[in-house]
Amino acid sequence: MISDTDGNGAAMKPQDFRIRSFRIDLSTQVVTPETVQCEDLEDALGGIARGFKLLEHCATDTPYDPSATLILNLGILSGTDFMTGLRTYFHAYSPLKTSLTGRPSAMWSAGSGKFGTKLRHLDVDEVVFTGRCEKPTLLRIHRDVEGGAVEFSFEDASDLVGMQVNPKIMKLRDKYPNAHFAVIGPSGENFENCRYAAIALSTENQLKSGDNKPRFCGRGGMGGVMGSKNLIAIVADTKDRSGPKSPPILKELNQEVARGKGSAKFRDKTKFGGGGGTWANYDALNPVHAMPEMNFVPTGTKVSLPLFRDNWEQGPYVVKDESCFRCGISCHKNVYDENENGKAGKFRAKLDFEPLNLLSSNIGIFEPEECLELCEVVDQYCMDSISVGTTLSYAMEYNRRNPDKPIAHGVSYGDYKTAHRVLEEIGQGKLPELGQGTLRLSQQLNAPQYAMQSKGMEYAAYLPQTNPGYPWALAGGHMSMKTYLLLLVEKETGMDYWVDAITNRGLAILRDDFLGVCKFSGMTDDNMIKAIGALTGLKVSAEEIQKTIRRAFLRGYRLERRQGFTDADYTMPEEAHDEYPQIQLPHFNTREFFGELKQKVTTRLDEMLIEEGLPV
Repeated sequence: MISDTDGNGAAMKPQDFRIRSFRIDLSTQVVTPETVQCEDLEDALGGIARGFKLLEHCATDTPYDPSATLILNLGILSGTDFMTGLRTYFHAYSPLKTSLTGRPSAMWSAGSGKFGTKLRHLDVDEVVFTGRCEKPTLLRIHRDVEGGAVEFSFEDASDLVGMQVNPKIMKLRDKYPNAHFAVIGPSGENFENCRYAAIALSTENQLKSGDNKPRFCGRGGMGGVMGSKNLIAIVADTKDRSGPKSPPILKELNQEVARGKGSAKFRDKTKFGGGGGTWANYDALNPVHAMPEMNFVPTGTKVSLPLFRDNWEQGPYVVKDESCFRCGISCHKNVYDENENGKAGKFRAKLDFEPLNLLSSNIGIFEPEECLELCEVVDQYCMDSISVGTTLSYAMEYNRRNPDKPIAHGVSYGDYKTAHRVLEEIGQGKLPELGQGTLRLSQQLNAPQYAMQSKGMEYAAYLPQTNPGYPWALAGGHMSMKTYLLLLVEKETGMDYWVDAITNRGLAILRDDFLGVCKFSGMTDDNMIKAIGALTGLKVSAEEIQKTIRRAFLRGYRLERRQGFTDADYTMPEEAHDEYPQIQLPHFNTREFFGELKQKVTTRLDEMLIEEGLPV
């Protein structure tokens, strides 16, 4: 952003900043630069706080229509020297998230990598896309003269069509050696038949090694929106820029990110008391049989033990903790084949808990090799592993209950070969009944009671039986509503507790989606305020941070209501309310409990809208 002050070190207010925004009509390839004066803190902080404000003026019932808007923007710390300040955001009306009447609503998807840093070096804060390119197109954002104006070039991308993600990014790397990339895969090119296509962001590790290690803006089908505009790739092409020396406090803050308590559970167990990353959720959830198996119904057995990390490391695999650009957390758990010397050989996959679980235990597959192969397919076709994995488990459960009328080649639990085939066909646009997602598939089959989704968004790898907060998540249940592990950790089942969890505590996870940093940094508000002040000069208080969290959520919720979402849309599948004796946690999310909870949550959210001056 641009500051209107003279750089004398005085604390600045939001109105002292301007946003470098670019509106692009892809139909005409006309780029209109605009310098936008920040009106408030939401504008200045960026990310979802500004994204939802913009989407209020872009409502649509047809996310794939050329007139629909796709927004690319950064958070205030994206591309700065703050550790994990790497986030890039895409916002749109989602082709996946929907009301029961078929109307979409606004959401976002975020990813790390170095693409956002390159945009920041190009002085691009925000790009607003409308229209549709006449042919497959690559957008190159570049500056050919140091200190000169940023330029936008449209290039033919026909040669990229049909390529899987990693070969596509490697081809772009060879052509643009100083650049980073945001690309869609085959699923996004076949957007009409795959509603959960993702956008892949290149990483330094990927470009240097050639391995398939991008980061993904996965949730909500943003890759399909990009594909519907015939925009195959965005290239942020510039040499890295050397800025002024970082303020001394930044070293202290970055050390806290890398070594502090907040990020501890995401670090490797060998690093400063780390907890082992999200893979360690197997260790936490499986012993109490609260981990998804067989379409979110735990078996109550030890069948998932082969997928614990310790068992992988006995061979023939090597698990390495690796990192995003200049990040000391090193949360990536990258799996390699073990070579003849016992060292890391061929790279296989990056395993977070969600793809690991949803593409193995939850579909009845317990062989590590088969899990790796399925993760590779999903990544190369650039699909959201949560949505595709949960849709696949639904199809398997439907086939189990309906053996006389199977779907998707009769895919069943534990059937690796057919699962592999089904995933490839979804990514190729050849299996649209599954590519439409769990909600629409369940409506088509008239079997919604075990379709693990709310508002069309498939559940992440945490049991809905233990998390009644899922229906109010704006952009997926584990990245936009922090209620998914509360029962495991706190064991609370009271009504007032859960109303507060959904309307107050659970919203805290949204903060980093406007700051431009990774949620794994785990920093306190006070430390984030220090970072913002040191790097931008913006003066902000903890109270203002909390207010922005609240307003960002309420803007998203208000957009759902404006799109016609009603009480009937804030529901869970019927079988999520059943009691499962094998789950060794309190059973409280009954139909009666949830009915009363929904009434109280709705009442409180309506009060919050009035309190914040955001009437529906």
